[in-house]
Amino acid sequence: MRSEQRRAGRSSTMALMAAVLALAVAACGSNGLQIGDGGSGNGDGGGNGDGQTDSWWWPPTEGGTGDGPIEACAAETTRAQQIPLDIYMMLDKSGSMDDDVQGGTKWTVVRNALANFLAQPSLAGVSVGLQYFPLGSTCNANDFATPAVEIAPLPGVGTAIAQSLVAQSPNGNTPTSAALQGAINHAKAWATAHPDHAVIVILATDGQPTSCDPTDTVTIGSTIAAPAASGTPKILTFVIGVGNLLQNLNDIASAGGTNQAFIVDTNGNVGQQFLDALNAIRGAALGCVYRLPSPDGGTPDYDKVNVQYTPGGGGAAQVFPFKNSLADCPAGGDGWYYDNPSAPTLINLCPATCDKVKADTSGTVDVLLGCKTILE
Repeated sequence: MRSEQRRAGRSSTMALMAAVLALAVAACGSNGLQIGDGGSGNGDGGGNGDGQTDSWWWPPTEGGTGDGPIEACAAETTRAQQIPLDIYMMLDKSGSMDDDVQGGTKWTVVRNALANFLAQPSLAGVSVGLQYFPLGSTCNANDFATPAVEIAPLPGVGTAIAQSLVAQSPNGNTPTSAALQGAINHAKAWATAHPDHAVIVILATDGQPTSCDPTDTVTIGSTIAAPAASGTPKILTFVIGVGNLLQNLNDIASAGGTNQAFIVDTNGNVGQQFLDALNAIRGAALGCVYRLPSPDGGTPDYDKVNVQYTPGGGGAAQVFPFKNSLADCPAGGDGWYYDNPSAPTLINLCPATCDKVKADTSGTVDVLLGCKTILE
C-alpha cells in the first residue's frame, strides 16, 4: 500500500511539474525565452516564487526554487547614453548689479563665476547660449529671444561668451517678464530643432521685476514659466537670485518646474555660491533621460525594451519596471517611461529611481533590446 501511495505521489508530482513546464514554455515561447535546468515558475512569469518577473529575464539569475540559472532571451545590451544638455541663460545686467560685494561688484563676481563654470572640463559637450537684460528700454520678448551668443557646445563657445561678458556694463531696470518670455521662446525654438536634446532656461537676476508687465513674480510664473514647463517641447526654468531678499523668485522657479530658486547670500562668497548653483542646475537639468538606442536591425520593438541598473561596487543588476507615464511612477519605487508613448525617442527614469541612480556615481545604466518589456 505504501509503495503504491509513493508511486501515485511521484506520478502526481511529475504531472504537476510537466504542467508547470508546459505553462512556462507557452508563456515564454513568444518572447524567445528559454528555461534552463534551474528555477521553476509560479504561473505569472516569475521564477523566484514571490510574484516577481525579473528572474525570467535578462540578466540570468539564480532560479528561486531550482538548482541552476534561468537562461534569458538574447538581449542586445547598450550602455545608456544621456541626451545632450543645452542651456540658454538670461543674465541680469541692470544697474544694481554694480553694487559692491565680497570680491568686487555683483557683476564682476558673477561674470567670473560664469566663466569658471564654462571652463570646467566636465562640461565638454554641454551647449550654452547667452543673452542679457535689460536691452535698452525694450519690452519686446523677441529682442531677448535673439541671443548675444548663440547656443553652441563647450569648450568652443566659452571664448565667445567670455568676450561677450567682458564687453557688458551694468545699467538700467529689470524687465524680468519680457526677458524670461524671450528666453523661453528661443529655448522652445531650439528644442524643436533639436528634439533629442534637453533644453533649459536659466534666469539669473539680483532684483525684483521693475519694468515690463507683468511685474509680480506669481503672474510671471503662472503665465510664462508654467506653460513652458508643461508644454511640448518642455522647457524648465531655473532661477538664481543674487540677493538675500529674493525668496519670491521661488514663484517663478516652482511654476517653471524646478521647485525653488537658488538664492545667493550677498554677505558671503557670491562667486562660489553662484558657481555651486550653476553646477547644481546642470546636474538637476540633465536628470536621468537617455536616448532610446536602435538595434542592429533598425527600429526597436517598443514592447521589447528594458532598462537595467548595475550598482557600483559589484552589486547585483536590477531591471526597472516600465510605467506608462510620469504620473504612474511610484512615489518611492522604481520605474521608467517613454517621452512619447506613440513615438518614443527617449527613456526617462522615474524620480525616485533617478535619485538612486544619480547618487551612485560608479553605477551603470544599460538599455536591453529584444526581451519583452517588464511591467510591474
